[in-house]
Amino acid sequence: MGKKRRRNTRRGGVIGMALLLNELDLATMRASYPSFEFEDYGQYLATCEQILRYMLKAGHRVMIGAFIPAEYSAYCQTEQLSPDSAVSRARYAQAVCEEDDPFPYQGEPIGVIVASLAHRERLRALSIRAMDLLAAFPPEAVLEAKEHAAELLVRLSTHGGPGRHIFTCHVGAGTHDPLEIVAEVELEQNAMRVMSVDFPALALILSFARAAGAAGGVVMRSFTPRTDPDSGLPVKIVRGWAIVKGVVRPLKAAEIRQACCTDARTGASLPPEPAVEYADSHEPFPAAPE
Repeated sequence: MGKKRRRNTRRGGVIGMALLLNELDLATMRASYPSFEFEDYGQYLATCEQILRYMLKAGHRVMIGAFIPAEYSAYCQTEQLSPDSAVSRARYAQAVCEEDDPFPYQGEPIGVIVASLAHRERLRALSIRAMDLLAAFPPEAVLEAKEHAAELLVRLSTHGGPGRHIFTCHVGAGTHDPLEIVAEVELEQNAMRVMSVDFPALALILSFARAAGAAGGVVMRSFTPRTDPDSGLPVKIVRGWAIVKGVVRPLKAAEIRQACCTDARTGASLPPEPAVEYADSHEPFPAAPE
């Protein structure tokens, strides 16, 4: 799983529940610990939701975290607890929910909660992976790469003008799976407002691309106030940049259209997205005058 989270922050007056995020995690718990009695993931979630609603109705402040079997095993080993114990599972859940970023329960459907927790865990794993990759480079190179990435994101967002922009980025990582992420910002007249928790991870990925001289690409979808008459959807302007040896280069409208309308695995043509216009991108860092 990468680096372990520390479970030592203390918050008083909080009831914590940690949820398994998928059927595989439930199967792992069943196979590892006979005292874990749930057999069906749907039944497990329904039971957890009943407990959550009861605690909320009783006036408790309830925090929710993710129950990660591998981390639970490590936690029990560190705390010298028997892992095949409901008491140990409860202690782990409380520790998870005493972190600095607990998820407060306010009566949301259990499926929404699990999806949010799963996204947060994927984002955490992606951020850890990017930081681990950056650790292979000299500190001064990493600092320069992070400063470059921060300025790059501001310049790209500004290029799209005021409004909502969604970035999709992928960067190759050698023999490993590529780093991929989607993040959202809103550019106001005099400020940039980050609307997505994914944005810091996007900056880390671009930092790695810069430091490693990696290849990849960035696509920006900018929402406009116009409505497409055929689909009734808001019109989006799509621009793109290629990352070549860590350097971001603009793509023409025809290039980004071709990239977006081609299946990355098979090379087959795909139909254009509805309510989309493709536009030329500009050089994010214009060359200095001679």
